[in-house]
Formats: sequence, C-alpha cells, structure tokens
Amino acid sequence: MPELLFEVENVFYSYLGKFPALSGVSLSIAAGEKISIIGANGSGKSTLLQILDGLIFPDQGAVKFLGTELKEKVLNQEEFSRDFRKKIGLVFQNPDVQLFCPTVKEDIVFGPLQLGAGKDEIRRRLEEICEILDIGKCCSWMSPPPGLTL
Repeated sequence: MPELLFEVENVFYSYLGKFPALSGVSLSIAAGEKISIIGANGSGKSTLLQILDGLIFPDQGAVKFLGTELKEKVLNQEEFSRDFRKKIGLVFQNPDVQLFCPTVKEDIVFGPLQLGAGKDEIRRRLEEICEILDIGKCCSWMSPPPGLTL
C-alpha cells in the first residue's frame, strides 16, 4: 500500500472570519497518486492548496503530512520545515504573488538560502540559472542578496 502523504480531515477555513472558503473538506493523498481539484472560481481550490503547503492553517479540522499535523509551531521547527519544504512546493497562479523579492537575483537565491545551502552552492546555482535564462546582468554578484555575505 502506498505511503499516505496528506490526510485532510473535516477542514474549515474562512477569510477574516467572515468569508467561508472551505467547509468540511476531507481527503487523502497517497505517494504517487495523481489527483485533480476542480471547481468554479472562488470555490476554495487555491485555499486548499495553500493549506496543504502550510502557508495558511485551517480554522477547524486537521491536515497531516506523513502523519504529522501541519501547524505553525511544527513548521517553525527547522528540521521538519526543511524536510517539508524540500518535498512540497506550490507554484502560484499569479506570478506577481510568486515573486516577492525586490530583485531577480534575490528571488533565485531565496530557495537555496531557506534550505540552508552554503555560499558556494548558492553562487553555483545562481550562475547556472542566470546562464540558462541568459540574464547575467540581473544576477551580478556586485551586491549579494540579504542574508548572504560574501
């Protein structure tokens, strides 16, 4: 039997405590399983994905990843958070939401920084991505991004 990645049990979520987005959602997602979440605009699809990614938390109910309930306290634990972020990612529908750093360079190095990569590894990844995308001017190491002193 495949390993159970996510267990969502009776999840409720509302924005500002007034605007319901999810009401009693339950589902399980096993390793290797492919699922589709479909529905009309405003039906809670993106809200559910944000909950699965640990970006927001349900008002009621529980969400478990590999048997561990996803709560803010758990995601603040460095070891769990690093492992979770290596396995789970979300690509936002709106690219303006996805790119939140002031420069391209900072956006590129954000992931490796969060995963604790060393300076040399971050520099290598940045140079590789900039070369692939032919955006060398955007990726100059003249001024390192915040959190990375060279």
